[in-house]
Amino acid sequence: MTVGITVGTRFPAYATSMGGVLLAGLSSAELESYLDSVPLVALTPRTISTRAGLLKELAKVRAQGWAMVDQELELGLMSMAAPIQDGSGRVVAAVNISLRTQSVLGGKESLDAVREVLLATAARISADVAVTG
Repeated sequence: MTVGITVGTRFPAYATSMGGVLLAGLSSAELESYLDSVPLVALTPRTISTRAGLLKELAKVRAQGWAMVDQELELGLMSMAAPIQDGSGRVVAAVNISLRTQSVLGGKESLDAVREVLLATAARISADVAVTG
């Protein structure tokens, strides 16, 4: 993997799991404004780079409450993200975990275990945000 992430690093939201969670949390008007202003460029052969495809994926993210990208930002890189919500249920942030595709040796069981921890962590953070927010 060549992705280097430091303070201030920016990636296109449509190609990342955190971006998917944040985009899925937008109102219809906010999402339409985003889509009107951002060119959807295929960063890898796996990147969702059509408006219809992205809208379908964001509907899935909204329904299931988490996002996963599989080599959409960079080949060999997978990530999952879950929303952080304030007391009113509005998505205000996201938490994610990234891993190399080669490290997913246990297949679906490994991904399920990672997702369970991720969702539990997001729920704990959301509870704290709801109290302090």
